[in-house]
Amino acid sequence: MRLHDPMIKRKPLRAYGLLAAVLLPIVALAATPQAVDPAAHDVDQDIQKLKEQSLDVIQQAQAAEQDFLYPARNRVSIYVGVHIPGMLIKDVSASVDGTAPVVYQYREGESVTLQDRGLNLLMRINAAPGQHRIHAQFTAQYSDARPGDPPFSGTYDGSFEKTEQPAELELDLQRDGYLTRPQLKFRDWRAAQ
Repeated sequence: MRLHDPMIKRKPLRAYGLLAAVLLPIVALAATPQAVDPAAHDVDQDIQKLKEQSLDVIQQAQAAEQDFLYPARNRVSIYVGVHIPGMLIKDVSASVDGTAPVVYQYREGESVTLQDRGLNLLMRINAAPGQHRIHAQFTAQYSDARPGDPPFSGTYDGSFEKTEQPAELELDLQRDGYLTRPQLKFRDWRAAQ
């Protein structure tokens, strides 16, 4: 067999030509956009509008429910924040005036999210205007802790004055210096305004 044999050149070209002739109509059909039925498009638009409207109704209903369950005059919201780089909070519990504590155990992703100066709503309760006591506990550990390293834990005991306005309180996990232990600090947002 010689390299310059004319038969060698024609067979591959003929095969490619035949393949192109068979695939060209298929490729053309695939590349041609299908005409959109205007009625189907209108139905899709109506469905999208209904979804948006239903989300608005749900949000309004949830807000009305929260206002009913926790009227502004009695509402106390307690948030948790973490302001120690690399500190992952494992759990927090809090109680007001000696009631049963609300305990929240954080998943790792939630703990990481709090690193971005985020806040987590720990609890919302009703409390009459006046002086109230708050007790909180936490457990946390650094993200690079070894398996045998014990977690940090601590408590906070304090009080706050509830006025006729809603109370927005924060329990913030922080430390005063590099060598100090993490601790919960209390902040009444209304008082800071």
